[in-house]
Amino acid sequence: MVSALGLRQRSVAFDGPRTRGDAVFEVLLDAIVKVDLKPGDALAKDAIARELGVSRTPVGDAINRLGALGLVSVVPQVGSFVSRISPQAVVESSFLRSAVESEIVHRLASTGKRTLVDKLRERLAEQAGFVAAADVDSFHASDDDFHRFMITEAGIPGIWDQIATARLNLVRIRRLGLPQPGRLADAHAEHTRVVDEIEARRPRGAARAITEHIRYAEVYLQQLERENPNFFV
Repeated sequence: MVSALGLRQRSVAFDGPRTRGDAVFEVLLDAIVKVDLKPGDALAKDAIARELGVSRTPVGDAINRLGALGLVSVVPQVGSFVSRISPQAVVESSFLRSAVESEIVHRLASTGKRTLVDKLRERLAEQAGFVAAADVDSFHASDDDFHRFMITEAGIPGIWDQIATARLNLVRIRRLGLPQPGRLADAHAEHTRVVDEIEARRPRGAARAITEHIRYAEVYLQQLERENPNFFV
């Protein structure tokens, strides 16, 4: 049931140029990537509309947009469902992100600017606090900020949006994996190794460290498939 997933607790603000469809899209996207709406869950438009206090139209618009991202499957005459996770898509997305971001950190490590390293260290300190508090949501947001910041500092910020689909294919795997014992600390340690290599101006080492970090999703993919077989296709 949608109500059991607490959609009412998510803020739906209709401010600025955003439409109701935009707001509903963001609420549902947040619920899907955080796996509050689980792979295979039905998306009943009437129930969602009641939960969020909107009509069916913006809900339908949001579901169509999520379908275009591969996060929702629409079955004619049956209904809409949160898409199950494709292991092949996860592997392909991991490959794409590691290829892009290894080049990013290679570029950053070639200079090893002090101001860049200091800002990355600040983010690592913030993440350490989230690890200590076992705050998965805040760590996840900080993790995104860490990667996006490096892409921006490399001078090609638009890449972040261009790899959006690859990020979304991986994010649910990350959300399923982060609560596992020790995974938050491991992810923080992996980030630290990336920054260490950038600071030491070792481009190849930085590229290797970021690749190992991103492609770790493939390591525990099989475990997640065994634990949650209904989440996968």
